[in-house]
Amino acid sequence: LGSNGPEQAVFSGYETLAEEEGFIVIHATGIAAAGDERNSWELTEFDTPERDDLAFADALIDTAVADWCADPDRVYSTGMSNGGLFTAELVCGRADRIAAAVSVAGLTHPESCDPSRPVPYVAFHGTDDNVVPYDGSGESTLVDAADEAGAGSFFEQVMPEEFAEFAADAGCDPEPIRTEETPEVISYTYTGCDDGVPMTFYEIVGGGHTWPDSPLADQLADFGFFTKDISATVDGWEFMSQHSL
Repeated sequence: LGSNGPEQAVFSGYETLAEEEGFIVIHATGIAAAGDERNSWELTEFDTPERDDLAFADALIDTAVADWCADPDRVYSTGMSNGGLFTAELVCGRADRIAAAVSVAGLTHPESCDPSRPVPYVAFHGTDDNVVPYDGSGESTLVDAADEAGAGSFFEQVMPEEFAEFAADAGCDPEPIRTEETPEVISYTYTGCDDGVPMTFYEIVGGGHTWPDSPLADQLADFGFFTKDISATVDGWEFMSQHSL
């Protein structure tokens, strides 16, 4: 929210990895919603008739396939915060086009969410995130005292519970396997999912509103704690790249 593609490219380091691994990475920039100057991605809870970001995603995928020889069976989505939330929207509404997905510091499962197929999915979220609260406190730095848009209720979503709803969509067993990967990273892996689809939620202990192992971690201390024990870029790509439609 309020950022753009070039900034996310630097923040994530995805361009360097794409050069090393030989894949196409596209850093799209959202547009500003009516009455707001910040770039954003459209969410179900704040849907407006003047824009359709799912249609934009369709057009972007079509362009990548037609003009850049992208493999239509190996299209993936990842994003942070508002971008992570929109990635969740793509899992809900474009499961036929997205082979796998990774959400970082932002996750939502709208009531209308009904994926047409189980999508391999991973999410990373810090327990001390003060922008998209981990525990659904509703106390976000994005919500002012007046809260005319009613955004506070949106931030009452509990992140592990939102992910569990995606796991339920995929037919997974209700209780995930909890593993302390490192003192800073705890994984919750769902089993028994339809078609053997992998679904894992990563809790970043003490993590802020951050991209795990961002190249800019040392310069962005105001965002909160960045773990370097797991990488939303390297590990996120390793996860997604295993899957195809």
